[in-house]
Amino acid sequence: MSASGFPTTAPSGPNSKPDAATALLKDVNYVITAAQELRGLSDMQGTLELLRKADELTPAHPAIIAEMAQTYEQMGITAKATDAWRRIQLLGETKAGIYFELASRRLGAGSAAVGAPALSAPSGADGEKFLRLGACQATRDFLVPTGERYVLHVPISRAGNRPINSQELNLEVFFFDRVNNEKVALTIAPEPVESWQTAPVDWNGTGEELLDVVYHLPALSAAEIQQHGRRSYYGYMLRLYYNNKLQDVAAEPRDLLEFGSTPGTAPAGVNPLLPPMSR
Repeated sequence: MSASGFPTTAPSGPNSKPDAATALLKDVNYVITAAQELRGLSDMQGTLELLRKADELTPAHPAIIAEMAQTYEQMGITAKATDAWRRIQLLGETKAGIYFELASRRLGAGSAAVGAPALSAPSGADGEKFLRLGACQATRDFLVPTGERYVLHVPISRAGNRPINSQELNLEVFFFDRVNNEKVALTIAPEPVESWQTAPVDWNGTGEELLDVVYHLPALSAAEIQQHGRRSYYGYMLRLYYNNKLQDVAAEPRDLLEFGSTPGTAPAGVNPLLPPMSR
């Protein structure tokens, strides 16, 4: 058990039987939650012990490896963080899922990159990064009666332990539609609804805040279809800024990363999104 009460060891040996601690360490969702809470308490050694044991019991799980990498990053152990991100890339995009893109962004275009396009973004003029985008995920809501609705979950993580001034943060969100199954264009959906899912928004504790952005394209009328074409959700592109400096980018599909020749400039009719920090 760690000092915070989370089990970090499991029985071993030929006569050992699975117990409650082992079952918890095999529960990936539990492990990730526990690791983030331990990191928030600055118990880095306890976090690593938990993650290493979980990694032994559930080998090559990208979510667990990603937590290890982020823990090493927060400790300033760059070499080990790089090794962990490389492990995720070596799993391949199919096995690693959304964590493959996250690893690619972390590794960037340096010598550590393993056969993946560079997704890194420039940081401030002094080379420092204050914030990063986590593994974003767009989930379709099939309960809406008409049209299409997606919720884009956007984790925003602190890089290191420096305090974050929420007033210096800006996130640009762009949604895209597939038009007549022939081309891709900026969406004509109403302005997305966005909300912070964590409170207070201060990047203390686990160092991560979660923003949800909702895309909702209502069913189009015949006249609208004639004007805009038949439309369906295609993907998103994000640009994260801190103190007017580009911190990170994300897109799904990846080809949307090339959208816009000049970062920070939005096409007509597209507004940067960021809800109020207070709740």
